[in-house]
Amino acid sequence: MALLQHGLRKRALAGAVFLAFSTNAQMVLAGGTSNDNQSTGGIANAGAGQAAEAADPSAIFFNPAALTRFKRIEVLNVATVATFVNDYTSRQDNDGPPTNSGTQGSNGQFFSRKDGYDAALFIPGLFVAIPVNNKLVMGFSASGSHGLLARYDENYPGRGQGRDVDLKVTRLNLGFGYKLTPTLSLGANGSYERYFQSIKLKINYRDAVEKLSPGSSTLLDGAAALGQAPPIPDESDAKLRMFGWAFNAQAGMLWEPSERTRIGVSYRPKTYFEGNSGKLTIDENADTAAFREFLRGPTIGTFGPLLGVNGPQAAGDLEPFQRARQNITFPDELRVSWFHHYSPRLDLMATYTYQDYTDTRLRYERESNGRLIEDVPQDFKVAHSYRLGFNYKLYKRLTVHAGYAWENGVVEDDLRIPILPDNDRRFFGAGATFYPSRDITLAFAYQLLDVDDGQVGNNDQIRPVEVSGGEYKGITNLDVHFFSVSLSQKF
Repeated sequence: MALLQHGLRKRALAGAVFLAFSTNAQMVLAGGTSNDNQSTGGIANAGAGQAAEAADPSAIFFNPAALTRFKRIEVLNVATVATFVNDYTSRQDNDGPPTNSGTQGSNGQFFSRKDGYDAALFIPGLFVAIPVNNKLVMGFSASGSHGLLARYDENYPGRGQGRDVDLKVTRLNLGFGYKLTPTLSLGANGSYERYFQSIKLKINYRDAVEKLSPGSSTLLDGAAALGQAPPIPDESDAKLRMFGWAFNAQAGMLWEPSERTRIGVSYRPKTYFEGNSGKLTIDENADTAAFREFLRGPTIGTFGPLLGVNGPQAAGDLEPFQRARQNITFPDELRVSWFHHYSPRLDLMATYTYQDYTDTRLRYERESNGRLIEDVPQDFKVAHSYRLGFNYKLYKRLTVHAGYAWENGVVEDDLRIPILPDNDRRFFGAGATFYPSRDITLAFAYQLLDVDDGQVGNNDQIRPVEVSGGEYKGITNLDVHFFSVSLSQKF
């Protein structure tokens, strides 16, 4: 019996270690998606021409040099609602005894959670342009620079990696544009960014132990029936909340080779969020508390060093409340835009954007002692986006807009996880601008962000195979609908 207890405890302990380490490591991957939808007009044009058009003060976000186009003080207020619709389709049948509380998903089983307002993100924006003289224009903005919201059915198979994710990054910009020559302007801005991330997931103790060594959960159940071990907890809810900040800068140039044509270029280096801190909470009950004490007990303490594992440390990793910190790096960005006033009624525009994710750094550690949880291996790619759009003056006071954009995903099938359902995507935008007076502008826009379906469950670089949530294979789908309205006023 002592030998049996030794083996059981070894497996349970190792499973807990894998569980605690790998579960936490998942959470840093919710990197989110860059938000080019700063203004209502930009949403309608699918982001085309925004570093060159300078249709409103949101130009400071894309190219501060374009601020020189403003001859009067102008204030833009934007209100955008993004609704996220995501679902999951299993592509794997159950293999063996039910795990994950019996919800591993049969091949083709569909899990949908479309909660309307529960999956909606409000994105406000304030942009101001203030001419100082005929060469210098100052600008300010406060808006969301990144965002991601995913809501999965709480019983879908990948819930051990995350079932709800909420990411928001708010950016404050202060910058200027300076007209160096009649055709050339330069500009720069400095920014402060605030980062918030929340992820909910399920921790499945039983599945973690079983995946480590098939049959071990059955042995532990037998030992528990004899009073030699506590029952293995099944599932428990966990939540991670992180906050952080960063400083960065941006430089830009605007060239106007003719009165009808403008070309804008801007560059923003990588953003390093070094100050991220927060907390991880795990729902506690009698079974999870007994399991932690089992790991902390004298038998584990005696055999732990011989097995190369630390029982008390593993128990500490499962504490219901833990402080954590996270270092995360967002990519640099190069943007090139072209704007052409083709005729008195028609404007044409285009943008190319380059974002380098290959050096993206995601690191997660415990705040109390700095012990590394995971420094996640990365194999992300460069993102290239191509955007086309137009404005058409339908009537004297009414202009309509439309645009299309395509952008490649940065995560391949072997790395993608459900809380980062990134893949190739297309943007379809349309809208209208109404000019009730010379000084007031009202704009309305809609945009569909259509993300290609993506495979998940193939990633073996983030954590060992013995994981919370078990082995699973599936397909994720994400679509985002943007609805925007704005008011611009000149003074």
